[in-house]
Amino acid sequence: MAPDKRKIPLIFLLALLIMSLILIQHVSAQDLSDLKNTKPFAITGNVGVNTSFYSVSGIPDRQAPFAYGVNASATMTLYGIAMPFSFTWYNNNKAGFHQPFNQFGISPTYKWLTLHLGYRNLSFSEFTLSGYTFLGAGVEAKPGKFRLGAMYGKFNQNSVYNLAMADSLPRMTRTGWAAKVGYGTDKRFVDLSVLRIGDNTKNYDPANTDPAIPAPEQNLALGLTSHFDITDKLIFKFDGSYSFYTFNRTITASQPSDDGLLRLAGNFMRVNYTSEYFKAFKTSLSYRFTQATVTGIEYRRIDPGFRSMGSYFFNNDIEHITLNQSLALLKNKMNLRGSLGVQHDNLNGAKENTALRLIGAFTANYNISQNWAVDASFTNFSTNQRAFKTTTHDTLLIYQVNKSFTLSPRFLKASEKSSHMVMLNLNMSGLEDKNRATSDMTETDTWMAMLIYNLGLPALKLNISAGLNYTMMTNKNFENRLAGGNLNISKSLLSDRLSLSLNNSAMMNRINSDSGFIINSALGAAYRLHEKHSLTLNLNFISNQFADGSAIPSFNELRGDFGYVFTF
Repeated sequence: MAPDKRKIPLIFLLALLIMSLILIQHVSAQDLSDLKNTKPFAITGNVGVNTSFYSVSGIPDRQAPFAYGVNASATMTLYGIAMPFSFTWYNNNKAGFHQPFNQFGISPTYKWLTLHLGYRNLSFSEFTLSGYTFLGAGVEAKPGKFRLGAMYGKFNQNSVYNLAMADSLPRMTRTGWAAKVGYGTDKRFVDLSVLRIGDNTKNYDPANTDPAIPAPEQNLALGLTSHFDITDKLIFKFDGSYSFYTFNRTITASQPSDDGLLRLAGNFMRVNYTSEYFKAFKTSLSYRFTQATVTGIEYRRIDPGFRSMGSYFFNNDIEHITLNQSLALLKNKMNLRGSLGVQHDNLNGAKENTALRLIGAFTANYNISQNWAVDASFTNFSTNQRAFKTTTHDTLLIYQVNKSFTLSPRFLKASEKSSHMVMLNLNMSGLEDKNRATSDMTETDTWMAMLIYNLGLPALKLNISAGLNYTMMTNKNFENRLAGGNLNISKSLLSDRLSLSLNNSAMMNRINSDSGFIINSALGAAYRLHEKHSLTLNLNFISNQFADGSAIPSFNELRGDFGYVFTF
């Protein structure tokens, strides 16, 4: 027997009530020392009913012509732990319960001791345990100058590949532990960290030959992190790690490794012929002349293939050195910041080519007066690929320069009666390809200009903004021009019980020989009947008009919705 559709909302509301009592969000640390002053229980949120309508001509419908439904969202707080959830039901069989923080986790703190339970993430160093979410338990303690930490948990849940899901990846259950021992203060400290994580081999068949099913791996990472304020102005930082990685832990080593470091790692993990180790470290030295004037140098090197199961991603096979400078002038009215350096890959010489990059950036801010200011920035990143072997194929050579320049002057004046803001934003960016064989396909230039004016009249509770914008993007194959403007008005009436907004934009769009005109208008209204009761109305109209025969369709589209909301 088919279910009675009229009972569906009641079923979902009942499920909502039950699940809201079970699911708890990912929460931040709770200080137990102040628990007696924390409110035991509270709930806030809203429930609303909504109806929507839709009409379109020129293209197929993108939603149902008419729909109605119920939506609710609430947050329960139990001794400082927030538990948000939401519920939606529509008559077109669209229903769902959403609890975005269903990974339960709590980190109670008492004085210098913090306990982590559930879904948590910790950071001991950049190259060992660095923010990877796990399900388990952990502890951090800072008695005196000691800096201690430890955790154990599950980093991946077993999953199989699903062709219907684009982001599906086959994974094994991955568990492990990490620990940190350090001593010092925030200005002077040394931390030692260790991590060991591995895949569960229980359900893995060593005879497997399917490349879609990965072999179980194991990782041991050792890290050293330090920070020293040598003087009040001279600061030294270091962070480094050795990461030992076994790509198939089911294989038994036939004989001890000839490498002393691998033999040492073999005391703590499975080491065989699939095992390797990698290094990564960064160090910097900076001198602070004043709070806003700092000179520094940074060096960073990460071996090809470096990875850690306690971190999500590393940009490896890279070495760079950069000079950094910040400077304050004219009694701190002008602030300058810049960096310049060189970067290259192919650290182990395994690639046929080495890519050299000149990296640089510059930003400036000048507060000319109380009302006038200007911001500017410039970046330049070049890539030059140098081959070890002579080649006659220019298509294999890479020599590109990416440049970007931005200039933003602005004017701001505010008083009790009115406020005025005018801002101009200019941007130019380009990719220059010095390889003549590929430049026609890659070289692209983009120019953007935007002028914005905003007027605020507090006494009238009126805000008006208007703007003009222009964008042009060109290369050898196409030219795209966008030009238009917008006008937005918002007004409060009836002692702020009624809020009205009108947003309009018009845009000319030209792509090579195709040109068209786009109009987008939106009207919004909200009326507060009572402190807990309100009505909302939204209308949106889009007119997209291109010439007959254009590859871009012409259409007119109208959307609208009307709703009632009860807030508790």
